[in-house]
Amino acid sequence: MKDYKKIAVVLVGIVILLFMNVPVYAFNETKNFDKISTSDQNETPRYGWVLSNGTWYFYTKRGKYTGWLYDHGRWYYLDSTGAMQTGWVKDGNTWYYLNSNGSMRTGWLYDRGAWYYLNGNGSMQTGWLYTGGKWYYLTSNGSMKTGWLNAGGKWYYLTSDGSMKTGWLYTGGKWYYLTSDGSMKTGWVYLNRWYYLDRNGVWIPNTIADQFTTISKNNQLILVTTTGYNTNKAEIRTFEKVDNKWYQKLDVSGYIGKYGFAKVMSEDAEMSPRGKYTIGTAFGRYQNPGTKLPYRQITSDDVWVDDPKSALYNTWQKASENHGRWSSAEKMDIPAYNYGFVINYNTERIPGAGSAIFFHVSNSYTLGCTGTAESNVLSILRWLDPDKNPVIIQTPESELSNY
Repeated sequence: MKDYKKIAVVLVGIVILLFMNVPVYAFNETKNFDKISTSDQNETPRYGWVLSNGTWYFYTKRGKYTGWLYDHGRWYYLDSTGAMQTGWVKDGNTWYYLNSNGSMRTGWLYDRGAWYYLNGNGSMQTGWLYTGGKWYYLTSNGSMKTGWLNAGGKWYYLTSDGSMKTGWLYTGGKWYYLTSDGSMKTGWVYLNRWYYLDRNGVWIPNTIADQFTTISKNNQLILVTTTGYNTNKAEIRTFEKVDNKWYQKLDVSGYIGKYGFAKVMSEDAEMSPRGKYTIGTAFGRYQNPGTKLPYRQITSDDVWVDDPKSALYNTWQKASENHGRWSSAEKMDIPAYNYGFVINYNTERIPGAGSAIFFHVSNSYTLGCTGTAESNVLSILRWLDPDKNPVIIQTPESELSNY
């Protein structure tokens, strides 16, 4: 009978406690409290997690816990008020990310349109990162970089997934080459054959001038070619060397001697000489059009001596000063010589080997000179620079390997 009375007293006590809304706490195996909700902050458990007014706290014997907390294999961070944090948290000089359940994040994180990487200790990574067999770069704010990156004075390229690119890269309509360490290559590189990448890393396809071995000391080249010996129609191209690489500047049509290139030149052959020649004086019937070459304005008294028997053979003279010193000379004051320059052919003035070889204005074959439209002549004259040691090569295409 006494036992029944005891049981009745206990049951009445429990009913009273429930009526008074006094919380009942459950302990886990580690003696920490399981997370229990309470709306009365004056009544807190001694240990463990407590949800109060929508915020989680962790209590120890000394009260609310603050700072980093390791619980059940996970790290949490509780601020100075003891509130559990979520999202980005800065502790000292280091950023961390806490998931929505408060646990510390590690590995890749996608947040507000950007990727971040949290190391094994939860710290946000910046700078270079090697993971999963690939290199990535995280900016100073931790976001993953894509596209071009300048780091340590070198350029790198990060693909759309953030991984560092190596090898050939095609972007923006241009080719680049990234070495095995990811850095952008400039200058010459040998990859089964030679390639040239300019100072911006852009691959510049080799020009025909790059194959020549006789122009290493020249930085400007005029190349006049024909498809063979029996044609007077020519292709005229100009090239300029920058950082030991030839760049093509101009590609126009033109003409040479009436009967094409000569295998052996002579005075009356009406053919053009083959070979590599330096460039002499620029000339024209009008004022200097803007060339850096020495320029001589033609007058009605100017002639070029083409008499092989004359001591003045293959020179520019004044007709009024002949006095029987030559029997024939070419007048200079003609439309073909509106503008042009001397090709330094037969500078030894070997009698009968050919004279008056110029680059000038022409819309048809010549008697041995090289010609093209006046606009092309002017463009070339303004481009030529004696400080760049310009030369002209004239040859059938079949003999390009000679140069």
